[in-house]
Amino acid sequence: MKITKQTAKSKKFYRAIAERDLYPMLQEMGNSQKSIDAFQKKRLIQSFFVMVIFFFFGLILSKWLYFGMLVGAFLFYKRQHHIVRSKYTTWRFQRHLQFSKFTRLLIPYLKQSKGQVSLYSIFSKIMQRLDDEQDRNSLYRLMSEMSSKPNDIQPFIDYANRSSGTDMSVLFMSTIFDFQQSTFDTSVIDELGKISSEELINGIDEIITFKLKRFIFFPTKIVMSSFVIVVGFAIAVLIANLSTIDL
Repeated sequence: MKITKQTAKSKKFYRAIAERDLYPMLQEMGNSQKSIDAFQKKRLIQSFFVMVIFFFFGLILSKWLYFGMLVGAFLFYKRQHHIVRSKYTTWRFQRHLQFSKFTRLLIPYLKQSKGQVSLYSIFSKIMQRLDDEQDRNSLYRLMSEMSSKPNDIQPFIDYANRSSGTDMSVLFMSTIFDFQQSTFDTSVIDELGKISSEELINGIDEIITFKLKRFIFFPTKIVMSSFVIVVGFAIAVLIANLSTIDL
C-alpha cells in the first residue's frame, strides 16, 4: 500500500514539473501516460548525473564548476523537451502528408463511382493502398464506427483529428459525411478537390517553413560551438596559471 502511494506521488511529481505541452504531445504520438512518466523519470536521473559530473570535475579542476551544476542540469533537462518538440513537429508533418495522400486516393474513386458505390466500399479499397499501418488502423476504425453510427458525423471528425488535426482536414471529412448523407451528390466532389488542393499546399508551405528554420541558426550554432571550445581552453589556461601562483 505504501509503495502504491509513493508511486502515485512520484507520478504526480513527474507531471507537475513537466512542460505544459510535453504530455499532450507524447500522448498524441501514441505514448501511454506510463511510458511518459518513465521518460520524465529518465530525464531527472540523467540531469542528476550531469550535476554529479560537474561536481566531480569541480573537485578536480576548480570549485567554480560547482556553479555549473544547476545550470548544466537545467540545460540538459530542457534539451530533452526540445528534442520531443522537434520529433512532434516532424510527426505532425508526416501525418499531414499521409492525410493528403488519403484525399488524393479518395477523390478519383468518388469520381469513378459516380455515387453508385458506397463510401464504405471505397474506404475498403483505399485501405489496401495505404502504406502506413497506423493509417490503415485509423481508417478501419472509421469504417467500424460508420457501421455502428451511420448518421453520426463525429467518427469522421475524429478521423480527421487523428490523421492531420487541421481545420482543413476536419472540413474535408465533414464534406465527405455530407456527401454520404446527400444520396451521393456528385457535385460535392469538386468541392472536395478544392479542399484537398488547399490542404496539400498548406502542408508544403509548412514543410518549407520547418526546413528553413533548421538552417536559420546554423551559422550561430557553429560560432557558439567554437566559442565554447575557446572559453574552455581559456579557463583551463587560467586554472593552470593560478595553480602556479604562490599567494
